[in-house]
Amino acid sequence: MSEPWHLILDKLEIMQQEMAEMKANMATKQELEDIKANMATKQELEDMKANMATKAELNEIKADMAKGFAAVHQAIREIDVIVKRLEQNQEQQMQLLLRQERIIDMLCRRSLEHEAAISDLHLALKG
Repeated sequence: MSEPWHLILDKLEIMQQEMAEMKANMATKQELEDIKANMATKQELEDMKANMATKAELNEIKADMAKGFAAVHQAIREIDVIVKRLEQNQEQQMQLLLRQERIIDMLCRRSLEHEAAISDLHLALKG
């Protein structure tokens, strides 16, 4: 008769071990409350969903941005053309300035030569 009690005791011991494992794996009331406090409520999820953009809205934003980028690129190309024109004008102005400077230099030399010639004539007439 000792064998059935032995089997019962073994099974009881196994059950106690399983109960201990279950207790170790189970969450306490406080842990459940903490989890519950950290979880979003249905209303919060609905609010988040309402504030999120749809794929269609994102695609619309992307399309608008693409148009904006195209306009910016066009403006850059136009500005580039204007800058090149300004550079050409500046180069022409520099060439004109250099030409005018050479003319002024030449006129100054002629003026000095004429003054010297007039001075020589005055001296020749007096002497």
